[in-house]
Amino acid sequence: MGPMLVVDGVRRSFGSVRAVDSVSFTAARGSVHGLLGPNGAGKTTTMRMVLGIYPPDAGSVTWSGRAIDRNLRRRFGYLPEERGLYGKMRVLDQLVYFGRLHGLGAADARGRALGWIEKLELERYATRACSELSKGNQQKVQMACAVLHDPELLVLDEPFAGPDPVTAAVMLQCIRELSSD
Repeated sequence: MGPMLVVDGVRRSFGSVRAVDSVSFTAARGSVHGLLGPNGAGKTTTMRMVLGIYPPDAGSVTWSGRAIDRNLRRRFGYLPEERGLYGKMRVLDQLVYFGRLHGLGAADARGRALGWIEKLELERYATRACSELSKGNQQKVQMACAVLHDPELLVLDEPFAGPDPVTAAVMLQCIRELSSD
C-alpha cells in the first residue's frame, strides 16, 4: 500500500517567527519515522500540523488522500511532549475516559484499558490516582491513552524524554508491536 500520510511543503509562522519552512515527507502504514533536530527546529509544530491542531500557512497534510478534519483526527493517537494526565483520576478510569473521547463504547473502552494496563505492567496501579505514580509509570499511562482506541496514525512527541531505561524499553516494544499490526 502507498503512503498514508503525505506532508507536502508545509510552512507555519507565528507572527514574524517562521517555525516550519517547506517540510515534506511521506509515511506508509506500519512505518515508524522520527523528526530529528535541535530545540526550536519546528518538530512539534510539524506534528501539530499533521494532527490538524495547527493549519499550515502553506502546503498540505493529507491522510489517505484526505485533508485532516475533526472526524479523521479522532482516529489518530497523540502523545504530547508536555504530558497531560488528570492527577486525581484513577488510572483505569483515566484510560476509559480517553477511550470514550475517541468514540469507544464504555465496555470496549474498559476492556481495552485493562489490556493495556496488563501490557504495560500497571496492574497494581489500576485503582490508584495518577499523581501517586512515578514519572515512568505516568508515561506508560499516557502512552496507553494515546493508543487505546487503536489509532490509524500515532504521533509521539519526544516519547523517550525522561523515562527510566525499563520504561523506555517497554514503550519501545509497544511501538514495535503497534507498527507490525
